[in-house]
Amino acid sequence: MKNPQELEKALHGNFLTKLAIYTKMSGPGWVQAAVTLGGGSLVGALYLGVIGGYDFLWLQPLAMLCGIVMLSAIGYVTLSTDERPFRVMEKKVSPLLAWGWLVATVIADTVFCAAQFSLGRGALEDNLGVNANPYVITGSIFIIAMCLISLSQKNERASRLIDNILKLLVGIIVLSFMGVAITLLSTGAVPWKSIIAGYIPNFSALFRPTEHIAAAIAKTGEHAGYWTQYVMSQQRDKIIAAFGTAVGINMTFLLPYSLRNKGWGKEHRELSRFDLVLGLFLPFVLGISALVIASAASFHAQTKDVLTADGTPLPAMEKSYYSVLDRQIASTNSNFNNLADPEKQTLRNAAATSDKQLAAMLANRDAKNLAQSLEPFLGNKSQFIFGIGVLAMAVSTLLVHMIMNGYAISEALNRVGNPKVFILGASMPAIAGFLSPVLWDSGAKAALQIPAAVIATTLLPIAYLGFLLLMNSRSALGENLPKNRLFINLLMIISTALASFASIWALLSQKLPGYLGVAALIALAVIGILGFNKRNQAVR
Repeated sequence: MKNPQELEKALHGNFLTKLAIYTKMSGPGWVQAAVTLGGGSLVGALYLGVIGGYDFLWLQPLAMLCGIVMLSAIGYVTLSTDERPFRVMEKKVSPLLAWGWLVATVIADTVFCAAQFSLGRGALEDNLGVNANPYVITGSIFIIAMCLISLSQKNERASRLIDNILKLLVGIIVLSFMGVAITLLSTGAVPWKSIIAGYIPNFSALFRPTEHIAAAIAKTGEHAGYWTQYVMSQQRDKIIAAFGTAVGINMTFLLPYSLRNKGWGKEHRELSRFDLVLGLFLPFVLGISALVIASAASFHAQTKDVLTADGTPLPAMEKSYYSVLDRQIASTNSNFNNLADPEKQTLRNAAATSDKQLAAMLANRDAKNLAQSLEPFLGNKSQFIFGIGVLAMAVSTLLVHMIMNGYAISEALNRVGNPKVFILGASMPAIAGFLSPVLWDSGAKAALQIPAAVIATTLLPIAYLGFLLLMNSRSALGENLPKNRLFINLLMIISTALASFASIWALLSQKLPGYLGVAALIALAVIGILGFNKRNQAVR
């Protein structure tokens, strides 16, 4: 154990003493921050600002607060037992719930990794001007990623250097957005009243368009019903994505390994909680808030970055813009999708101005558009700096997803510590990343983060329920079972309930497959609770 004297001083010191010592000793929380302050959170926050303005500034901090509660529980279980949490959950709660957690982690790693490849390709093509075959780009990222993963298994010093360089680049982009937010606030471009109101949780806002979007919908007349339904569908997906990228299910799988790699034990349990707040919660809230503010100020209910003065789309935004407008036209013309391109263009040109403007407001922005939100702070360097920062985010985050999958596959085969098995597991999500051009053919490559995050969010309650049960398992924790668990359970139940709401809300929108997904989650919960009761009754 490193620094035992300092740790002992912190354990018996006042709050300021603890804060000073624990800040120096922190570590795993920053690893978690490197995952969550990546491409998923970037795109989730920026798209949340596009469609929700300042109304949802409270959403991601609340999601992270729930995540901190559950990660604290995961840390407690990890540091209080001699076995890895997957094996503890398998033996002490339910094998089905444990394997559900592992399989869900693999699925999340795969879809998130594909999204990071797509985001990185978007940064290279749109911001940095790289003109190459999509598979040449994703193939190059694949080779670089596999080399870095292999290097990390053989040379810890080189791996740490690469990791620090990537974190520095990510830090530049986050600090840049914070600079944008400060610039906008200091010049009065952003109303303080709206910002303060945006941090007050308002759950009714989840189920209605924002004030500015609602006003634009009202102008569409007889098409208002269609646009309201479309906006609510898009808003739901972006809200769920923003919630799910705060703390993903795969992050719950990563934390135990981060803690064990640090050599922490029972005496570090308080430190682990401080570490999550200092290293994860505070950087996340500051960075994400800046992203939402910058995005809302630049894009919410705006059309100038999509349409020219005469109402035609800018060339770079045609695909995203027409994907929205065409859906509205097809809703009143069932033969639209079968028409030739010239006939489609005639109908597009004839669409009402109000429909065109709303389609422009709702079009998914790509990396090049999102970089424009940095212009108040960085000027004409915004595209280059944003491109480098987003590429660094994508690469650093996809590497961590690969590492997490390496751990998951090693755990599944019970070969933890075997380099060959780890590399095999790490390569699986990277293969999906290589194929991302065919998996996502939208005009906005960054937007693949949204469906990826929605999928991952639907799986999150599996992990939350598992650790809620473990924190109450005498069979698993023995004498380390917390004595006064009422407040702990209350926080964990609220966190699990919110994650379950997000999951079910996402699933129910998918009709029959979603209903089956909800049924599967309920069945998993019932089996897990029954398994937990059976194993705990045996030790009473």
